[in-house]
Amino acid sequence: MEEHDRDVDDPFLLLLRERAIQSRKQQGIPFAQDDQKQDWPLRLTRPPPARRFREIIEQHVPVLIDGCMKDRPLVAKWKDTSHLESCMGPDRAVVVAITPDGRADDLNIHPEHGSAVFALPLEENMPFSQLLERLSNQVCGKADTIAYLQSQNSNLSVQEFGDLSPLLRALESRIDADQLTTNSDRRSDLTWATEAIGYAPEATNIWIGTSASRTSMHRDYYENLFTVIRGWKEFTVFPPAESCFLCDDEEYAVYRYVKDLGPDGNDTKRLTLQRDGKGTTTRWIPIDPTLPKHAERNVPFVHRDLNSTRSQQQTPIQRHTPQTKYGYALPALKIRVHEGETLYLPSGWFHHVSQHQDEQIVHVEGRDAIDRGLCLCLNWWYEISDDMAIKLEETDLTIPT
Repeated sequence: MEEHDRDVDDPFLLLLRERAIQSRKQQGIPFAQDDQKQDWPLRLTRPPPARRFREIIEQHVPVLIDGCMKDRPLVAKWKDTSHLESCMGPDRAVVVAITPDGRADDLNIHPEHGSAVFALPLEENMPFSQLLERLSNQVCGKADTIAYLQSQNSNLSVQEFGDLSPLLRALESRIDADQLTTNSDRRSDLTWATEAIGYAPEATNIWIGTSASRTSMHRDYYENLFTVIRGWKEFTVFPPAESCFLCDDEEYAVYRYVKDLGPDGNDTKRLTLQRDGKGTTTRWIPIDPTLPKHAERNVPFVHRDLNSTRSQQQTPIQRHTPQTKYGYALPALKIRVHEGETLYLPSGWFHHVSQHQDEQIVHVEGRDAIDRGLCLCLNWWYEISDDMAIKLEETDLTIPT
């Protein structure tokens, strides 16, 4: 760092940055990644025994695990979109998030007053077959809006969010490794994880969408096991200790997308933002870690990029203000999760998620070929233990060591 750069920096945040660097070193977390050689995070070639997974949770850094679905033969059939459609039948409905741009639960600029607001998606009930048709249109670039099945809250087992019971039954059907027969003990969880943690997952979710959807930076206080069945997901992450750089101290008004009705009362196929009826606000992380620090979305929170030299700076260097903490942040880390892989994402880790669907070209007589590709994933949320909650609080870089 050049001496004259220190004049614009905050000494306390410089100290926190040094603590963050040391914290990453102590946990074996890289400062940055070489795109040509990703040796982080740790990869396991098979699901770990319960004792080993307890150690992984205690270490509290992400791990990629292969083969977690090898004992679920019916889940493998989900790679065929026609099978999914047949499995669910013509009448079962699901709750689908609809947005104009694929950014549900994210900050967006309100077109009328130009301020950032927290935008919830329109939630629409539709037949599962209609969801698949909409997703195919998205892949082909023919969609006016973006649909994503992302209802969470254990959408596979709680029918408040639609009837996905045929998919739950498929997930529960396991093969005994010794007898090669369907196991009568029907369980939808990952048995080794449940044994390690000591209780069943609080939620079992399925996610079905396309490359058009992404999830903004946030964190969950759950031990998260995330399995990709089709396509791939890319998690952009920060360790829990680095929250002080992510600028989540501002409240934003909560809005929701609703259908825009024309003067005649008919649906215009456009979405508009409507203020939440309770006038609620929420804190949210405004930065996008997949964009450069000089990007339009991030630049209000950056006085300069401490990961770049003066000659590499792409925005004017200015004096630090209470809002410009993101300039001190270490580089975000990326974890790409491919088909058949499961990511253990520890509780409290900040993550932004992008995704890409697979390709499934279907030829229909008399019509152009269509792509029925999907990004389809499962995840299990296990409640955080009291001991781990205390441990996360103690990782706060602002606490003197």
